[in-house]
Amino acid sequence: MNAHTESLLVPGPVGKIELAVDRPAQPRAQGGVAVISHPHPLFGGTMHNKVVQSLARAFVQAGWVTVRYNFRGVGQTEGVHDHGVGEAQDLLAVVASQAPTGPLALAGFSFGAFVTCQGVALGLAQRSPEKLLLVGT
Repeated sequence: MNAHTESLLVPGPVGKIELAVDRPAQPRAQGGVAVISHPHPLFGGTMHNKVVQSLARAFVQAGWVTVRYNFRGVGQTEGVHDHGVGEAQDLLAVVASQAPTGPLALAGFSFGAFVTCQGVALGLAQRSPEKLLLVGT
């Protein structure tokens, strides 16, 4: 997304998960970490999707650290597509790795919105996100 994008590989339930982390030039006290999920990988969706990048840019401009990640089988993320079930587990792993405490925002576009809802239902209920942004087509 920009010259300051950090690329990481973190452990997930079935192998490594590829991340792109963008940090605001000047973090704001009210900011936190926003985790953004991309559209359907079987139809070309990746963390580099223009809508996902636009969401990340908006969060960064608002003072949030943003974390985009690739679903199973996309880019350097290991595993195979799991119809949203395993991908929701991957979302939980990304949140645990990159945003274990503090303000949390979750966002998703298309299939990523579905995965975000699944992740909230599966394991984030005890930690409600401060912001939830679901974008459809």
